Amino acid sequence: MNIAILGCGNWGSVFGIIQNKNGHQVKIWEFDRNRAEYVMRTRDNKPFLIGYKIPDSIKVDWRLENILKDSELIVLAIPCQTLRTVLKEVKKTKIKIKEFLSLIKGIEIKTLQLPSMLIQKEFPEIECSVLSGPSIANEVIRNEPTAVVIASRDLKKAERLQKELCAENFRIYLSNDIIGVELGGAVKNVLAIACGISDGLGFGANAKGALITRGIVEIQRLGTKMGADPKTFYGLSGLGDLITTSFSEESRNHRLGRLIGEGKRLKEIKKDFVMVAEGVPTARALMNLIKKYDIEMPISRAVFEIIYKNKSPLRELKKLMARPLRNE
Repeated sequence: MNIAILGCGNWGSVFGIIQNKNGHQVKIWEFDRNRAEYVMRTRDNKPFLIGYKIPDSIKVDWRLENILKDSELIVLAIPCQTLRTVLKEVKKTKIKIKEFLSLIKGIEIKTLQLPSMLIQKEFPEIECSVLSGPSIANEVIRNEPTAVVIASRDLKKAERLQKELCAENFRIYLSNDIIGVELGGAVKNVLAIACGISDGLGFGANAKGALITRGIVEIQRLGTKMGADPKTFYGLSGLGDLITTSFSEESRNHRLGRLIGEGKRLKEIKKDFVMVAEGVPTARALMNLIKKYDIEMPISRAVFEIIYKNKSPLRELKKLMARPLRNE
């Protein structure tokens, strides 16, 4: 299969390498010309990919037309807030697109739409699939066992992608709940920030266990309003991804939260972050969804207050403990 990956960051690079080893022809789009030429020349993609080189058999280019040409599958591995702009650029090429697979975990702030919704709006004639789950990229490239889920409304298409993209120690399950799979992947980034803040404040496993389990309740409340299957959130793309992201020191969102809990300001932290921590913009989008659907998501709200209103992390977490008592 000819695969075009839009996004030469950590996950896009790793996914490309895995599929290249799988026998697929892979091309990766890097929007910055100088960086694309550097990667092509040296096969070095630091700081996004440390300790590994991009194989010579993978083409990296800044010209979108060269990447899209003859591709059977377009894989989207870019920050959520840039997706709409990139899709419009894809459209401008006039190249016939056969199929999209989104690896993006986020919610567009402007419209409160999930990535698949943005793709459907720009390309209504093309059915989109999404891949999500507990997949720390650095563990995947080390060939450590990983299980993810592909969701599509067309299960035959999903089955084909499952067979094509499964690799050694990279196992793929199927779902037809696109909204649930995407929502779990997006909201867990905000909850992972909360868990990181808890760690940074010096709290233990009890606090983190509470944040994770009550966090799943919050995802369910929102998912029910948006038409997702509540059971999806107990699978790989919900609870599985949340546990992984909340405990891994390689998780950008957890690390960002921990630094906030230790007393660092977001502006300072962002200077040291090469890659986007999707939980930051997602927290803003979530706050708008909380208002839109009039639902209780106290943990997500607390993260928003800490990040965007400079509220005290300790005070916000104490407020969570002081909420009215209720049934589980």
